[in-house]
Amino acid sequence: MDLLTVGLFLLIVAFAAITQTITGFAMGLIIVAVSTALDIMPILEVTAIISIISMVNIILVLRGTVSRIDVKVLGQIALGLVPSLVVGFWWLDQFAMIWDQGLKMVLGFMVMTAGISMMLKPGRWRNRSGPFVTVGTGLLGGLFGGLYSAAGAPIAYLIYRQPLAIAVIRSTLLAIFLLSTTLRAGIGVAYGHFTGPVVMQTAMALPLVILISVALKSVLQALPEVWVRRWVFLVLQGVGAWLIIQPVL
Repeated sequence: MDLLTVGLFLLIVAFAAITQTITGFAMGLIIVAVSTALDIMPILEVTAIISIISMVNIILVLRGTVSRIDVKVLGQIALGLVPSLVVGFWWLDQFAMIWDQGLKMVLGFMVMTAGISMMLKPGRWRNRSGPFVTVGTGLLGGLFGGLYSAAGAPIAYLIYRQPLAIAVIRSTLLAIFLLSTTLRAGIGVAYGHFTGPVVMQTAMALPLVILISVALKSVLQALPEVWVRRWVFLVLQGVGAWLIIQPVL
């Protein structure tokens, strides 16, 4: 990876870390989508890097808010997320090389859908979602988490509709993503995905993520979230469309 590519990748990581620090999700989605669309590195490599830097980002942002986590929601999501994440990871490991273009197209549709969901302002439900809906959402999120290290979109959409305080929602989301990234990183180590280049690129990205998550947290969270969502929406729609049409060009 030359210096220009390294600089571009770190720029993507910075944008994704800023977005996650403000909104509570979308870091993995942005990194895997933009990096894949620009052909910076293979999906296998970028998803391995995401699992580590997202985990570090979440740990830093979650500090001091653990008491706000809704353990019931976390447990129900985990019931679906854990097995489907393992399946999604296995699919990626088996088919990344022989079905690369198909994986890109699926990622493109997922990215565009996630972008649209970020702009929606769903009303809160009066009652919590039932366990089947919550576990089912965990299954869907886990599948995307295993494939692309980006479990956030369906889970965030559901959790934001629950009749919970916003602080509880954000802390619970972060706890869910900490579970998914930690599990995925562990499986990645077992499968040997953390090669020399991956470790080096992760080491370069981590200080940037730590700086944004700790030093700039108070500044970033003062920014209007709606502006960030609009900008991310435009980026995700453009990137998603390119991922869909690129394989057929």
